Amino acid sequence: MKYVVIINPKAGSGAAAKVWPQLAASLTAAKVDYEPIFTEYSGHGVLLGEQLGQKALALEAAATSAGQVLSGPMFTILIVGGDGTVNHVLNGLHHPTHPHFQIPIAYFPAGSGNDFARSLHLPRKVDHFIQRLQQISTPTPLNVFALALQNSAAEPSQPYYLINNFGMGFDAHVVHLTEHSPWKSKLNRWHLGNLAYVINLISVLKHQQPYALDLDLGADHFHFDRAYLSTLTNIAYFGGGVPIVPAADPHIQELNLIILEKPSLPKFIWLFILMLTNGKHLNSPAVHLFRGQTLKLHIAPAQFGQMDGEDMGAHEFQLTAHNQQYPFWI
Repeated sequence: MKYVVIINPKAGSGAAAKVWPQLAASLTAAKVDYEPIFTEYSGHGVLLGEQLGQKALALEAAATSAGQVLSGPMFTILIVGGDGTVNHVLNGLHHPTHPHFQIPIAYFPAGSGNDFARSLHLPRKVDHFIQRLQQISTPTPLNVFALALQNSAAEPSQPYYLINNFGMGFDAHVVHLTEHSPWKSKLNRWHLGNLAYVINLISVLKHQQPYALDLDLGADHFHFDRAYLSTLTNIAYFGGGVPIVPAADPHIQELNLIILEKPSLPKFIWLFILMLTNGKHLNSPAVHLFRGQTLKLHIAPAQFGQMDGEDMGAHEFQLTAHNQQYPFWI
């Protein structure tokens, strides 16, 4: 098996760049056939995914015309970075020129949050990762969410794929402030990246206002006047290890949407404690959990949004979501 390794040197405030020499040496020592490629700017992973999809198609066409029988993928993409890097590459692989062509993705987590890796219990030590990589013989199909997303009713929808979650309101506001925080890179270097999230969480508590949300789930319609946090999640965690929906599992094809109506400050703190300790926040009347195969929702007025931990800005989001599977080499 050949690996095309995409390294995002900016991931984890430089954590990916720091671990790459050790990982490269271990791949070489294990006689793994690999080709490294470094991302050079934010969003470069989307272009690389698109190019690698086109390359795989060309290799497959050449092999087929030569009469070769293919028993597996032409290569596997190994991502060394964060969940956002995986998101970018995945969206590039789903380019309209090859929307149904699937190249397996392997993942060495070296980002700030690593919630996707946490949910799958992926190894973060190089020696454990290499050992696991050599044991894999077939890809594992995992659930991903396919979104048709509009920033407003006047704009056309854009297709996206996500591995973790899409959030609007409170959590996305925290992500926005954290992404623009001058402390983020310093705290990550000291392995205190989650502290930046906590600091901004306290700030958002003072300023986040409720918003209206309309949800269509199958034949049922739901309306909320005082939504405070709404997160569509594929995994148990968000925000770098906070278990928002403990039973969510990417091995299961199921949409999980959690909506929190604006609580009082003491109640919010209590719900947050329950979320961190035993998952009983889901029993609160202010917390609503919806599950299904497809859904549509619309919010107003404009709120901050985040997709797989990356800031999407503030918009009156409208989205349609459904489940889809993608092969991961894990």
